[in-house]
Amino acid sequence: MQVYISNKEIEQIAEGLVQVSCGEPPPKYIDIDGIAAYLGITVVYEQIAENDPDKIGFASDGIRPLVVWRNGRKSSVIFPKDTVVLEALLLNPSKKTRRRLVLAHEISHILIWRADPLRTAACFNSVYDTERTYSMNELHERLSLEESQANAMAAMILMPRVVLTDSVRRHLRRKAIPVYGDCVFLPKMKPALQKVFVELGVSYSSMLIQLRKYNLLEQHSMEEYFKKTMTDGGAVYGC
Repeated sequence: MQVYISNKEIEQIAEGLVQVSCGEPPPKYIDIDGIAAYLGITVVYEQIAENDPDKIGFASDGIRPLVVWRNGRKSSVIFPKDTVVLEALLLNPSKKTRRRLVLAHEISHILIWRADPLRTAACFNSVYDTERTYSMNELHERLSLEESQANAMAAMILMPRVVLTDSVRRHLRRKAIPVYGDCVFLPKMKPALQKVFVELGVSYSSMLIQLRKYNLLEQHSMEEYFKKTMTDGGAVYGC
């Protein structure tokens, strides 16, 4: 029997989780640590020592060991099931946004396992390094359906539709944001956009994905962009 969790299920589980764990309406800044506690997920921090240096998060299935540094030596440790292990460097205050995204991603893996009993293998969260050459297996791991669904669920947990929509209306005073080409905004929009992703505690790129997913972007041509900036001046807010 093949069990499958649909994208619609992903969305409803994420929305339901925020509602029952954070209240209604949800707060602007989602308490992802509180959500982990609500789900009975233990979060620990270790110096991860896997061969792949990009691995910064791990959701344990209670079977697969994780290589970490202990007393200056590499050790294979089996963490209890439903334990999320985060790279200790994420505790640095400058990594706060990254830590929230990685934690939400690993929580999402555990939620997917609980919804789909055939998905039980331990999962890593890896940074994608644009200057590194990856093997086919490494690329497959990063681009797999499960990773895609975990990314989607994590974004919906940290940026519920109602929260992002409300933030856009308050800071930009409009229902949809004009975007030129794929990801270019008028210079005057930049300060307000920054207020949105800072308020929600997410990255600019993850916010942009959700804006598009929730139909909060209003498409315009690059020709119109240049006409406006020739009059107003300014620079591109890039991807």
